[in-house]
Amino acid sequence: MTCIELLKAVMSSGYLPATMDSIDNALEAKDPSESIPLYYRILENPSCSSEALRVREQAISNLCDLLRLEKRAEDLRSLLTLLRPFFALIPKAKTAKIVRGIIDTVAKIPGTTDLQISLCKEMVEWTRIEKRTFLRQRVEARLAALLMESKEYSEALSLLSGLIKEVRRLDDKLLLVDIDLLESKLHFSLRNLPKAKAALTAARTAANAIYVPPAQQGTIDLQSGILHAEEKDYKTGYSYFFEAFEAFKALEDDRAIFCLKYMLLCKIMVSQADDVAGIISSKAGHQYGGPELDAMKAVADAHSKRSLKSFEAALRDYKAQLEEDPIVHRHLSSLYDTLLEQNLCKLIEPFSNVEIAHIADLIELPVSHVEKKLSQMILDKKFAGTLDQGAGCLIIFDDAKQDAIFPATLETISNIGKVVDSLYTRLGRMSEVFEGYERQYCELSANLAKKCAAAALLDGEQKKQKVSDVKAGLEDAEALIRKMDLEARSLQPSIKAMLLAKLREYKSDLNNLKTEVKRITSASLNAAARDDLLESGMADTKMVSADQRGRLMMSTERLNQSSDRIKESRRTMLETEELGVSILQDLHQQRQSLLHSHTTLGGVDDNIGKSKKILTAMTRRMSRNKWIIGSLVAALVLAILIILYFKLAH
Repeated sequence: MTCIELLKAVMSSGYLPATMDSIDNALEAKDPSESIPLYYRILENPSCSSEALRVREQAISNLCDLLRLEKRAEDLRSLLTLLRPFFALIPKAKTAKIVRGIIDTVAKIPGTTDLQISLCKEMVEWTRIEKRTFLRQRVEARLAALLMESKEYSEALSLLSGLIKEVRRLDDKLLLVDIDLLESKLHFSLRNLPKAKAALTAARTAANAIYVPPAQQGTIDLQSGILHAEEKDYKTGYSYFFEAFEAFKALEDDRAIFCLKYMLLCKIMVSQADDVAGIISSKAGHQYGGPELDAMKAVADAHSKRSLKSFEAALRDYKAQLEEDPIVHRHLSSLYDTLLEQNLCKLIEPFSNVEIAHIADLIELPVSHVEKKLSQMILDKKFAGTLDQGAGCLIIFDDAKQDAIFPATLETISNIGKVVDSLYTRLGRMSEVFEGYERQYCELSANLAKKCAAAALLDGEQKKQKVSDVKAGLEDAEALIRKMDLEARSLQPSIKAMLLAKLREYKSDLNNLKTEVKRITSASLNAAARDDLLESGMADTKMVSADQRGRLMMSTERLNQSSDRIKESRRTMLETEELGVSILQDLHQQRQSLLHSHTTLGGVDDNIGKSKKILTAMTRRMSRNKWIIGSLVAALVLAILIILYFKLAH
């Protein structure tokens, strides 16, 4: 009887009262074909009381279980459509629970993937119309998972991209964990490991902010183990698989057996196949014993024996457990290639020229397969040789002994080049600073020369103003020369000599400018004094006295003494700068000596530690020898006493 016919029969027979008695009557029915119509008649009851709604919810749950047992997936789909008026009478949270429960019930019926996809799409459209955002987001996440299982990756990605933005905006952490985890699985299926790791990191970040159920945490650990194993980090992958196994084992989840299988796979991949038997014989191994663990045990035995024949037999006998599991199959393929290469290298080791057919007979594989693998190994430089396809032979060359001098020389040249580049860069920076000061000094010197020439043609206040400007410029020039001197003294000796020669020229040029300024100043003073004397002589010759001339001479002498003190101070300052530079150089050399001494002391410390260990070992050996000698002496004394006893007794 189809769902439509059943609904017509229910409508014609009328509805049952929504009471627990009606539920009990349906439960007492012997045949599900009798119980199902009774539940439909209960659902047709239009009563809106709280008791009636609760009874109808119970009827929905029981009806779903019966339809699942009868494997009537289409009837479950029609039931969702039939219940839409009922959903308007109950809270949205209960509606979401019932809808997700019916979808989960359909998922328990095998071979209903396409039906689940169409059902989820219908529910998404209905939730959009009814504006049930919470339910729609969860149904869309379920739809994306179904699309990934159906290998419709592009549609699943487009659906997830919009859903992730929406959920992040709403900040629903629990749903965000599910979606990020699903996105990681999807990118892993597309072999996009960077995006898969990024999505898994986002899922872990969201999970750390909230309480995550143990099943979901186990799923995160399982996905982490898969990604680490894909990156050949099998030790980390094993730890994640173990965490997931513990979580699923506590929940009695069927995925625990897969985690245990992946743990054994990691042990095999890190060449610890001997540990597989111990894990299988443990309490957990006995609890989850079966073909899954038997398959991994067969692979571990083949790997321990390095037997390709046993490996292929394991793949053939346990095809469902090894070949159909994409994660195990991918890693076992690389393991098979490694075993094949090891066996081929072992077989060809005694030969210098061998037929490919003979190698194929020894390894029990087709000639074409062996020839292809040998050519790949030659290209990968696993051994030195060539294939003579005309004669069907493999020619193996002797391994050329690599001279250690050549790579060491190359490394030394490379290090020297790095040192030269470093020195050149440092020198370039210092030279740039010196050139900047030099450029400023040349411009300033040219301006001062022009100003001196102009001052010589002027008189009066204008001349004094120009001379004061020139003197200020001379002070700036002296400061630039001091800076250039410091920069030049901090460079390498070869460049330092050249720059100091330039500095001497600049200092000579500066002294010429100072002499020119003094000449102009003295000429101006002499002219002024001569004019004053002439004017005073013209005014009153008798007013000039010896006292005034004396004061003028004393003033001139004081000025000369001040100039001498200034020159002496400048010379002392330059000597102090040179002394400071030399002290800095000495400190640098002393620092290098201290660092070298520290390194030497570290080596001495290591040698002392080794010597201490040797002395300890020697002490123990001496003690052991003493005990041995003492034991021998005691044994000899005892033997002598026994001999004397027997002789004296007889």
